[in-house]
Amino acid sequence: MPIYDGLRQAYLRSREPVIRLNMERARALPRDMGQRFILVDVASARLWTYENGDPTDEMKVVVGSARQQTPAMAALVRFSVLQPYWNVPEDLAQSRFAPLVLRQGPDALVRQGIETLSDWTAGAHVVDAGGVDWEAVADGRRSQRLRQRPGSANMMGAVKFMFPNNLGIYLHDTPDRSAFSREVRTLSAGCVRLEDAGRLWEWLYGSSWWTVGTGEPEQAAPLADPVPVYILYLTARPDGSGSVVFGADPYGLDSALKTELRLARGSTGVA
Repeated sequence: MPIYDGLRQAYLRSREPVIRLNMERARALPRDMGQRFILVDVASARLWTYENGDPTDEMKVVVGSARQQTPAMAALVRFSVLQPYWNVPEDLAQSRFAPLVLRQGPDALVRQGIETLSDWTAGAHVVDAGGVDWEAVADGRRSQRLRQRPGSANMMGAVKFMFPNNLGIYLHDTPDRSAFSREVRTLSAGCVRLEDAGRLWEWLYGSSWWTVGTGEPEQAAPLADPVPVYILYLTARPDGSGSVVFGADPYGLDSALKTELRLARGSTGVA
């Protein structure tokens, strides 16, 4: 179909700058990405698993908001944690939970399975929430550590997949299934929430997690062979059939990268 092919080529030429930008992003990937690996595209909020160069599975994910963006990175999934605690970020302790306690009292934390801890060390112990100066927490004069116990309402769900990094980013289950029906899924505080954590566990470990876990909190499950995970931000990507899929730019990063490349290459850089 010459007319169709001509229109398609013209369209691709018109989107060439976007393709170039994403080729620059793809340069960060190693030539050998591993026999098995996980690929997360933040821009489209999707995850793929690959074996021997071919995709084997795909699922929706929830990624960071524009204010708390999921960063691009490459790491190794080395272990998982079953029945994890959710360690409440300090900003949420201040903005969400301190005002809640001031309105409803410390029992409001109990109803949500939230524990108040003595400090941020590994040896921290649970303390009486009634003895905390919540007004000081709410206005930022005091830092307070909170964590949510494992359970059906826990924000981490049943498992989190750990690839140690200095940004505290990981993949995890979630009890909030409604988010996956949304077209725009930039809703998290930076970590990646999984549409089907059980399916990813089975791909990584070759078994169901309920055959492994004991139900106790914070059970570490080492992965015998660490699996690479690549988190990218792609506003254009190949679809596997020779075509290019153009997507949204939820963080507005294309413009910044375009400017960066122009400065690095001069006026002959990316248009």
